Parts: sequence; structure tokens; C-alpha cells
Amino acid sequence: MRTLTYTLLLILGFNYAEAQNLDSVLNLTRAKNRTLKVHQTETEASKMAFRTGLNPENPTAEYEILFGTPATAGNQQDFAITQRFEFPSSYTYRKQASNEKVKQADFIAKAKGQELLLNVKLDWLQWVYLNRLNSTYDERVKSVEKLHAAYQKKMGAGDGNILDFNKIKLLLLETKTQLKRNEQQREQLKQKFVAYTGGSVVAVNTKLYPSIPSVPSFEILDSLIEASDPLLKIYEAQQAIVAKETALYKALTLPGFEAGYHSQSILGQKYQGIHVGLSIPLWEKKNTVKQKKLEQLVAENRMTDHRLEHMQENKVYYQQYEEATYLLGEYKSLLDQLKSEPLLEKALQFGEISVIQYYNEILSLYKTRDAYLEYGLQQQQAIARLYRFTL
Repeated sequence: MRTLTYTLLLILGFNYAEAQNLDSVLNLTRAKNRTLKVHQTETEASKMAFRTGLNPENPTAEYEILFGTPATAGNQQDFAITQRFEFPSSYTYRKQASNEKVKQADFIAKAKGQELLLNVKLDWLQWVYLNRLNSTYDERVKSVEKLHAAYQKKMGAGDGNILDFNKIKLLLLETKTQLKRNEQQREQLKQKFVAYTGGSVVAVNTKLYPSIPSVPSFEILDSLIEASDPLLKIYEAQQAIVAKETALYKALTLPGFEAGYHSQSILGQKYQGIHVGLSIPLWEKKNTVKQKKLEQLVAENRMTDHRLEHMQENKVYYQQYEEATYLLGEYKSLLDQLKSEPLLEKALQFGEISVIQYYNEILSLYKTRDAYLEYGLQQQQAIARLYRFTL
């Protein structure tokens, strides 16, 4: 069967990857994800665009021949080559603004990649959670099937209660439905990971989460997050860009220059010399400096807003982590106090409890176990979001 699966994967053009740990999945995504490749190409194109237009304009060459009338007037020929220059400091500021835009492009690519990798990590954690649930549900189905078979035999011998038997059948249906739904969700995740990994069929069979890091106080963790936040660096780069562009437009309001060579010939006489010119800044760049100063204020406000918003977001995730950690401990203590399935089955077998009591007790046990597994997932998800800056 496994050989047949491999053959089908090769026919379909997929790669098969046994990805038992998170790092292997993330590395596979970094290497093969098509969205990341598009982001990389877009970034390189943007950086190349930012590096253009930094030099002076191309020189201009002109040639004229004017035919005189009458013929004895002769012809006039003019030739000129001219180079225009902006105020010298403008080239420095333009290059500095370009460098900041290149840095910003890298931060934008980092932010997009980080968001994608976080989604991969969250779905990987979800898959591990579903694996843990699947194991639990599978054990439940086997346990209830055993009980169902015993009561079916009991009913066949004429020693049983149809209402009790119906309760057991209902419990069996519920557990089988949970198992089936869980398996469908795992299959849906498998398809998502085919897209994440650029066509590789990933198998995640582990039930082990990554180890919990030593989480510091919120103030310390928040400062670490802010220091590595690519979105914050994007806003910081935008501030630097606008500052350099403000200086650039100030320089562009200063006179520009042009210089070149000019020659003229007429009636056998030739004149040649240098050409110089000066642009007078009157109205072409009007209000551009004011515009850039306003854009600089906008960039500062956006960065301040992002810092506040990001801190509040991190605080929510930190509270989710603390709450999930606390509830994990509470549910673990409760599970230690509740009777296990074998004890409940024995109590039912020896008539210490009724089927109704067994049904209620087993549902309470199942609910507690499911909550324990769910809070384990929530704890891992909160940590993943808090530590997204490490991706």
C-alpha cells in the first residue's frame, strides 16, 4: 500500500515529505513555497527600481543646418551638446532616500514571510492537536464499542433495558461522529500544507508540541518583540525616507545648472565655445517641501499608533497564554480526580451505577479531557503568536 502511494505521488508530480517536527515543515516552506518566491521576486524588482534614476539626466546633442536664400547667403550649421545638473546635494539625498527604500523593501518582505510562516506554524500546531484528539477519540470508540457489544449480547439474552441500550448506541454514534469529523479536518489540513510547501505532500503524525520556552515578564518580552518587529522597522524606514525626500525637495528648490559645448559655422566662418545655463526656481516645485513635511508627520503618527496597537495585541496574547497555562493545571488536577473509563465500566458491570449515571459520568470525563487538550492548543498558539519574531 505504501509503495502504491509513493507511485501515485510521483505520477501526480508531488513530493512526499515526512515532517514530524515543526522546523522541518518551516524549512520546507521557506524553500518551496510559491508565495514566498513571488514576494522575493517582487522585492528584488522593487529594489532595482529604487536604484534607478539616481544619476544626472542624459546629455543632449543637437545639430541644425539652415539653408540660406539666396544661394550666395550660404548655409548656417549649429552643433551643441549640453548636460543638465540639479543642485549637487540633491544627488546625495536621492541616493540616501533610495537606500532607505531598499531597506524598507527587505522589511516588507520579512513581514510578509513572517506572516505566512506564522500561519504554517499555527496550522502545524492544529494538526498536532487533531492527532492528539484522534488518538483520544479512537480509544473512546473502541471502549464504547466494547460496551455496546456486551449490552447487545445482554439484550439478546433477554436481560437488558432498551432505554439503557439506546443510550449506549447514542454514545457510540457520538464518539464515531467525533472521530470521523476529526479525520476530515486532518485531511483538510494536509491539503493546506500541499499549498504551503509548493506541492509536497506533508505527513505530520506526531502528537508532541514544541517545548514551552521560558516566557519572561510581559514588559521584557514586549521589548524583545518590538526590537525585532519588521512592521515597526517599515514605519521607521518610512520616516527616514520622508526625511531624506524632504531634504531632496529643498535641494530641488535651489537653482539647477547646465553646461556644454556649442559651435556655429556660417559663410565659411566658425564660432565655438562653452555653453552655461541656470534654472531659476520660481513655481515648478512650489509646496513640495510642505507636502513632504506633512508626510513626515503622518509617518511619525503611524509609527506611534503601530507601537501602541502592537503592544495591546501582544498583551492580549500574553493574557491568553497565562489563562491557558492556568486552566491546563486546573483541568489536569480535575482529570486526576475523575474516574477513568475502566473504573466506570467496572462500576457499571457490577451494578454500582446505572447506565444513565455511566452516560453522564463518561460525558463529563470526555468533556474535561477535550477541554484539557483544547487549552493545550491555546497555550501553544499564544506562544507562537508572541514569538513570531523568531520565525
